[in-house]
Amino acid sequence: MTTTNVGFYRPELDVLRFFAFLLVFLYHGLDVSNGIFGSFRIAGALGVCLFFLLSSYLITELLEREKNQSGAIHLRAFYIRRGLRIWPLYFTVLIFDYLLEHHLNPGSFTTSRLLAFFLVAGNWYVAHYGFTSTISSPLWSISVEEQFYIFWPFARRYLHRLGCVIFSATMFLIAYLAIAYLCRIGSSVDTAIWVNSFVQFQFFSTGALLAFALRGRAPKLHPFVRVILFFAGLAILGATQHFFQIKEGATFADLRHVAPGYLCANLGSALFFFSFLGEARLGKLRPLVYLGKISFGLYVFHWAMLRISNRALQPLLRSHQVARTTTNALEVALAFVLTVLLASVSYRFFELPILRYKKRFEFIRTRSI
Repeated sequence: MTTTNVGFYRPELDVLRFFAFLLVFLYHGLDVSNGIFGSFRIAGALGVCLFFLLSSYLITELLEREKNQSGAIHLRAFYIRRGLRIWPLYFTVLIFDYLLEHHLNPGSFTTSRLLAFFLVAGNWYVAHYGFTSTISSPLWSISVEEQFYIFWPFARRYLHRLGCVIFSATMFLIAYLAIAYLCRIGSSVDTAIWVNSFVQFQFFSTGALLAFALRGRAPKLHPFVRVILFFAGLAILGATQHFFQIKEGATFADLRHVAPGYLCANLGSALFFFSFLGEARLGKLRPLVYLGKISFGLYVFHWAMLRISNRALQPLLRSHQVARTTTNALEVALAFVLTVLLASVSYRFFELPILRYKKRFEFIRTRSI
């Protein structure tokens, strides 16, 4: 299979991809739960929403270019590319986690949970049975993402552009109908609502609508405007958790808080997106671009490295009576270094050969591997 000569790659969005990971990493790693700083820490979980928006924008843009340049969207090639990028590392970590927990903590990672994650329904399993503390716990979001990409290429292939815009807007509306229903039946904010596919699909909808609206263009904004957008996005995400508590803290689901909270999460994510999109100077920050390139591995491995760091440093620092704040900072720093090292090794020796093969199924050239 041959590719077209025209490519699409915005390295600044790899930097944004790394930033989305960093928000999630700090949410999981930092030990701050009270006051405004606690709210900003918890708001880091919304980095998942930012990643959903970014992923949908990129996939939709690539599908648009493929349709315009080759005259069609090639579903078989899309699903092969998708599977080769996600499934090898995803399944490997799931199996390793299952075997590890079966040996260390029998019953903590059940066969039914493994099967649900294998069938990319892990988020629905979490919604019913709750989270675990195993190293694959964050991978519920992969299920949500894969569910969206099961039907989105079909929609874009068989619907006209306007039809896809209407389809995306309808998905956005369905998200809030789902929120209303889940609030009515008293669902948990932190599990049943948070991991619900229909709720999270609103961020994919936003990303798709942005791709349709921008038509491949990037806004030319003054650097000062971008800084304002960035900090406005950060402030909105922090305020989203502080005032609406859509991730943690709410004792019960209240539509008056959850609905505007998710709207604010959408707005904050969009502001982050525009603060990065089209800023070519960010794309020249090669270390950050590289971290964005390996961000899938960073996300997959970070929870395990946080646990290892905690277990490795706790006894040593406790014996020296190091303050908890300092201990936590050292744990997070060590976990970050270990995560980057492991993700780099995984990318170089495990993912890269697969990605080279994946290139055969591209119709639009993307970043170099």
